Amino acid sequence: MSKSDIISIYDKSSKIAVLESTFAARQKSQMTGLVGSSLSFVAHSLFKKSELPFLILFSNKEEAAYYLNDLEQLINVEDVLFYPSSYRRPYQIEETDNANVLLRAEVLNRINSRKKPAIIVSYAEAIFEKVVTRKALEKNTLKL
Repeated sequence: MSKSDIISIYDKSSKIAVLESTFAARQKSQMTGLVGSSLSFVAHSLFKKSELPFLILFSNKEEAAYYLNDLEQLINVEDVLFYPSSYRRPYQIEETDNANVLLRAEVLNRINSRKKPAIIVSYAEAIFEKVVTRKALEKNTLKL
């Protein structure tokens, strides 16, 4: 069975249709009981039919990275963004990781630009960090 066959099965699922109507009504959702890559296939089906941005949160960085890889295989790479923590090590707040700061800035810019929606993959530790306000971001953005 190929990847496109599995995608087709998920696209035709009645449970996906129920989730689709929940998303269309802009109600918050929480999915449980999905194992392995099934979450990635469900997210792919819903994202493809929706014009809304998605935020998928995981409990830790490793789990988020696993699903990020899955989603990048199913969806256009430009439509899947990773929002990491900006710090290298816990309890050493002074040491930021510049690559992660750049990834965070790209996600915030994508949200701020209100262009095509994306799936943002993150984890609890990363979203607890404070970020700049939209107004401050716009004020300090240099457009070339």
